[in-house]
Parts: sequence; structure tokens; C-alpha cells
Amino acid sequence: MTSTKAVPAKTQNPLVIAILTLLVFVLLTWGMYEMFTGPARYNNRDFMSLYAGGKAVLRGLDPYDPAVWLPLRAELGSTWMPDDRAPFPLWTLLLALPFAALDLGWGAAAWLAFSFCVLGGGMFLLINSYTTRPLPVAEFALVALFIFTYRAVLVSMNNGQITFLLFFLLALFLWLVKRERPFLAGIVLSFVIIKPNAFVLFVPAFGLWLLWRRRWHIVAGAVAGGLTMLLVSWLVRPGWLFEWLNVTGKTEVTAITPTVWGLAYEIWPEWWAILGLVFVVGVTAVVGLIIFRNPTLTETEVMPLALIGSLLTTPYAWVYEHLLLLLPAMLLFLVIKKRSSAALVWTLLAFILPWGTLWLADSRESDTLTVSVPLATGIFFYFLVVAKFRKKRQSATALAQT
Repeated sequence: MTSTKAVPAKTQNPLVIAILTLLVFVLLTWGMYEMFTGPARYNNRDFMSLYAGGKAVLRGLDPYDPAVWLPLRAELGSTWMPDDRAPFPLWTLLLALPFAALDLGWGAAAWLAFSFCVLGGGMFLLINSYTTRPLPVAEFALVALFIFTYRAVLVSMNNGQITFLLFFLLALFLWLVKRERPFLAGIVLSFVIIKPNAFVLFVPAFGLWLLWRRRWHIVAGAVAGGLTMLLVSWLVRPGWLFEWLNVTGKTEVTAITPTVWGLAYEIWPEWWAILGLVFVVGVTAVVGLIIFRNPTLTETEVMPLALIGSLLTTPYAWVYEHLLLLLPAMLLFLVIKKRSSAALVWTLLAFILPWGTLWLADSRESDTLTVSVPLATGIFFYFLVVAKFRKKRQSATALAQT
């Protein structure tokens, strides 16, 4: 699992794959419009922030000016105003331009179809990277069923979130690393900043690990990708970054999020901020000790660990960010040798826990205890992947030295 040797390319016709993908995308777009996004159905969803931001750029307006942002959302049919300016960085709004060029119903439909396609694409990339032969039909069906019915997937679809694309980018990063394309992998990795809130611990932890392990090509690709995004967006609207940094309202809900901050509020409401900070330091220390005291770890193990730690400690994250947990959960399913155990762990992490915490959230009218999902995923990933393969490599090294 942890080897970075190139995987032989499979004999697949790229043109046929492209045509089939386009056909699926068109059919999905039509279906999404008819069933979900038609006229006046996505006016007050999270997608509106992307859509209105893209519209502002197309019209040459400043999406970070409250005098522009609120009237623009109202003009586009929104009566829900959660932010006084566009909450996304400008490079993210540039990615939304093709969808913003359409009317809201069709733009949202195309966005949801695109989201489904990249979700499926990420699934296939992971399977292709970590299995030497196709999964048996029953196992593939189990993976696909729980991916497309995952709680965070359905919540993200309902809100029109961008988390699907982040999942695909992280899967593509691992796929490129497997194929010894580190510079391209670094460029892909840089795109996680399209939604920075989920990566507050991930970026420094994984970035420092890449430097420590001298993964210079990945680092160079990430820097090149980040600078390119900054340059292009700066040419479109100089100075936008300083305006965007004034988006501060998101942290007002920190105490009720499914993170260690929300857990701290459940335990000690009067001093939740201090307890939350203690939890953040603890999680950061644990992640740091694991990844920096084990020089044999690879990107396959370190990246998911840093991601889980980041989802636990970020001041702002909702259940739709948990869609990213499908990546470590899928890796667990793919690498556990005993297939019945793999299916059991996958069912627990991808179905029982997410939907069980929804029942708990409904009964308590609070979703803070859903922090148990990334916690459980992290514990399983450490013991069944990190510790197991670290021990195997250490045994192999000791054997080679004798």
C-alpha cells in the first residue's frame, strides 16, 4: 500500500471515457434540474454564494463589497443573507464562472452533476491506486452504495457544497503520487485552498512533513500552483485578498460545530473556549508525534491523518466537510486483507456512525457529538493502517539488516 512504485497503466481508451463522462454529465444535469434545482429551488442554498460570486466577477463587480454583495444576492432571488460579502476566495469564484454563466436552476443542476461525477471519479482513482485488480462486484457495490448514500454526501448535495471537488483533488493527489508524478501531485494539492476552513491544521502539518521528508517536487508543485492561483486572481481583481480576510462571521458558530470546539462546549459550556484550545493542542500534538516520529510513513498515511486532525480542530466545519472522511475510510476498506473485517469497518464508518449521529443530533437538537465520526475514523486509520504498516516496514528493515 505504501510503495510509491508506478502502477502499470490499464488499456483504456481516453476518448471513449471522455464521451461516456460527458454523456453521464449531461443526463445528470437534466435530471438534477427536473428533480431538485428547477426555478426558485436553490435560491437559498450554500451554492448561491458560489453562484453570486461568479456572477459578480462576470459583471466586473466586487464580491467583497457589502454594498454589492447583498443587493446582488437579492437580485438573484436569495432571501437568505448569511454573509455580508462573498465567503470564498476569488480563485474559487473563478472556478465557478462556467456555472454562474447559466441561470440559477441550470447552473445549480450542472454543479450537482459535476459534483456527482467528481465523487465517482475520486472513488475510481482510489480503487485504481490501491488495488492490483478490479474489486469483486459485491465489494464494489458496497463501496458505491455507502459513498453515494453517505450522510455528508447527501447534505452536500442538498446545499450545493464544494466538498466533492476537494475529495476528488485529494484522491487525485494520492493517485499521482502512486504514479511518481510528484510535481503534478503538488499542483493538485495546492487547490485545497479553494475552501481553506477545512485545512487549518492540514496545510501546516502536511506541509512541514513534506519539507521534513524532502519531498521537494511536491513542495515545488504546491508552491507553483498556489502562486499561479494568486497571480491569476490578483490580475482579475487586485487587492481582493485583503478584502476577503474581513470574512469573520463564520467563527461565531464555533461552539456548535461537530469539532473538538463543539465537544468542549458540550463538556464545559462556561469555559468551552479554553477547553477547546486544550483539545486542539492535544490533537495537534498527537498528529505531530505520529507523523514526525515515524520516518517510514508515506503520503498515503500522513495525508489522511493530517486531514482527520484538521477536521477535528478547525473552528468552522459542518457535516458536509465530513465528506472528506470517505478518503481514509475507503483506504481502510481497500487495504484491510481480511475482507469481512474490511466490510465491517467500512459499514461502521460510512453508514452506521454517520446516520447514527444524525438520529442523535435530531433527538438532542445539536450536532456537536458528530465529532465522533472523525474521531472514530482517525482511531481506526491509525491502528489498522499507520501502526500496522509501520510495524511491517520495521520488521522488513530489521530482517534486511540481519
